[in-house]
Formats: sequence, C-alpha cells, structure tokens
Amino acid sequence: MSGMVRFSFALSQRMRSFLEVRDALHCLELALERQQPRDWLHAACDLRASLLGDQGRKSVIPEVVGLLVSMQAHLNQLGRDIPQYKEGIEQACRTLDEHVQVLHAGLPDAINFLAQDALISTYLNTQKKQDWLGHKLGLPQSLDTLWTGNNERSSWLHHNLKGLYAAVRDLDQMLNDYVQWEEDIAVGGCGQITPERGSSNGLLIIGLPEASVANGIIPDISGNKLAIRLRFQRWVPGEPPHEVSEDQPYAMMLIPVT
Repeated sequence: MSGMVRFSFALSQRMRSFLEVRDALHCLELALERQQPRDWLHAACDLRASLLGDQGRKSVIPEVVGLLVSMQAHLNQLGRDIPQYKEGIEQACRTLDEHVQVLHAGLPDAINFLAQDALISTYLNTQKKQDWLGHKLGLPQSLDTLWTGNNERSSWLHHNLKGLYAAVRDLDQMLNDYVQWEEDIAVGGCGQITPERGSSNGLLIIGLPEASVANGIIPDISGNKLAIRLRFQRWVPGEPPHEVSEDQPYAMMLIPVT
C-alpha cells in the first residue's frame, strides 16, 4: 500500500525471533552502505545474539526455517483454493524451498565469525561487566581506524550472510503481501482487533499514512491473541507520549502464519 508506514507486531515467539533478525540484518546492511562503524558493530552484536542464541534467545535459524515451511503450507493451500494463481504460487514455493536448503546448512562461517571476532566480543563484554578501567570509553577511540584498516571484516561477513539476507527478505515480502489490508478507524484514538475464534495468527501489521507518522502518531498495542487493544500516541520531541484523543484512520493485516 503506497504512502503507508508499516508497523509489525509479533503474535508468536517464532515471529518475534524473525522480526529481531530481520531488523538486525537491515541495520547491518545500512551501516555498511553508509560506512558507519559504530552502527555496524551494534547491529553485528544484535545479529550475534539471534544466530548464536545468547542473551536469553534461541537460535533464530530453526525459527526462520519453520516460518518458511509454514509459509509453503499456506501457499500450497492457497493454490488449491485459487487455481488461477497456482503457477505463481508454485514458483514462490520453489524459492522458499531453496532458502530452506541454504539455511539447513547452518551458516557456519558467519556464525563462527560472529562468535570469535575480537572487536565484536570486546564490545559485548563492555556491555556485560563493570568497566572500572574504561574499556568501553577506549573502544570508540580506535574504532574508526580499525574500520578503515580492516574493511574486510564487514564485507566478508556480509558475503557469508547472503543466504540469510535473501531468505529473510523474501519471507518478509511474502508475509506483507499475503492478505489484504483491512481499513478501520480508532475512535478517540483507541480501537480493538478481535481475531476470528479458533484462528491462529503470528503477525499483526498496522499501516498508517506517512503524514500521520511524520506528525508523531505511533501505534501501541496490548492484549493477547484473542483480543488486541490498539491505542495511538503522539510523540512530540522533548515531551512524554500523549494519548491521541481524535479519531485515527489506520489499516491492518493479521497474518495466519505462525
């Protein structure tokens, strides 16, 4: 939908893991493109947590593989229900199967790199321990020189993550295109989304006009899989969030892939 800003909310642990690795990969790619070493380092540490399963997370690769397989099952059912789309759906399923085969290999080179790289490990340690000697303060002083002198660090990792990039990109696009938008209005800035009884959804996507987001309008959700409460807030620079009191139009999609 053109002119819309999308907000993704996970309704399952598997989808939460997917959104975490999707965002880490996006930040890593953007930092490399813009040559921003601090942003790259932070994104690499976040990606490490997803792939290695530390910081209370499970390894994301089985989660992404599970989502790819679930999406294949949903697409196959869609092909049976709508025969005229069968050819395109079969091609999409072949693409998903290729991603599954790549991820089953486990990305060992990228994972070993993230686990052993001295710069990433040092940055992580400065976040975890009492840093009386100022390692955390000293690291940024050498970061620009290390980045310039060892650019193969970022380019090598990026090359070995291509399979994961492709799988996550294609799956995210399919999830965002799987169902049609439903348009609604949050009366007085509040609304409620009630999924069909017995349905199972893994992802909620809220769409807002770009003009609304530019004016600081942000969705906030709470509740559970049976009833989701939607409230809109306005984020004004330098002020705490304010509840929106006027009616707010929005669009939403519930994605039945878990």
